Amino acid sequence: MNSKLKQLIDDFIQHEVLSGTSLVMTIFGDSIYHRGGVISLASLIQLMDVFGFNERSVRTAVFRLVQNGWLSSEKIGRTSYYRVTESSRQRFTTADQKIYSFQHSEWDQKWDLVLLSSVEIENKLNLKKELEWLGFANIASNVMAYPGCDQQKLQHLLLNHNMTEQVVVFRAETLDLWQESYPTIKRMVSTNWPIEELHQRYEKFISTFREFFYLVENEDFDPVQAFQIRILLIHQYRRILLKDPNLPFELLPSNWPSLIARNLSTNLYQAVFHRGDEFFLEYARTAEGGMPPAHPQFYKRFGGLKQLEMMA
Repeated sequence: MNSKLKQLIDDFIQHEVLSGTSLVMTIFGDSIYHRGGVISLASLIQLMDVFGFNERSVRTAVFRLVQNGWLSSEKIGRTSYYRVTESSRQRFTTADQKIYSFQHSEWDQKWDLVLLSSVEIENKLNLKKELEWLGFANIASNVMAYPGCDQQKLQHLLLNHNMTEQVVVFRAETLDLWQESYPTIKRMVSTNWPIEELHQRYEKFISTFREFFYLVENEDFDPVQAFQIRILLIHQYRRILLKDPNLPFELLPSNWPSLIARNLSTNLYQAVFHRGDEFFLEYARTAEGGMPPAHPQFYKRFGGLKQLEMMA
């Protein structure tokens, strides 16, 4: 075991506020979802142990995820198994695309506006959260906006929530009626989206995981450490990306660090991926035995990963 890397990992786990529930979600999304989406509780306890979580905290975490509809549980004999629910599969897929696939298109100067004035109060908060998941922000009373959203995803969201008769969707365009309008637009964006907070979080992420990358690039490390780094990397990156509305670069500060974070994540993930999988596959079990082969989409992450298990 690499002692320098061990110290860095231990320090990170000790000083970061890690939620057991959130970390279980990261392990499901990163390692389990594309391999059938089910794992034994005993396996999950072993995997979480390397992050300092005991059996009781893991049981509490999966109980909460079942209560919130993310996972379902079943017992076969004396062994409990946890599975991704059908209702949460789309969320896992959306998060997977956002984390592992880079998608950023040139802005067409258009804005998508969703008017919520006809939405019943009890549904409004939930719909706002779902729109924020797509990157929308509340720019005025009952008006959510995004500069050039994925209209197919928006349509799917509104149909899923039976909101087609309660909201009105508009398309607006930025008019260049005077010179130098971008500073005004950027101020509006920074007021309504968490630009400064995201910038700080990206900078901290880059500073932290550059140290990890330097060590894995220059020194040897074992499968346990590879798994720890891989999960901690995705856990922290996921937490930033799910807050990042992925706004057009034209509306962001010139020193916006998301591409640096993306390149760092790509390089570090590819460096630890296979050794991390060795550890995961050694301990992860389903009712049929070992984990099934991963879905082909799994190997398209961060530009492509070699399918070593398929070559064995």
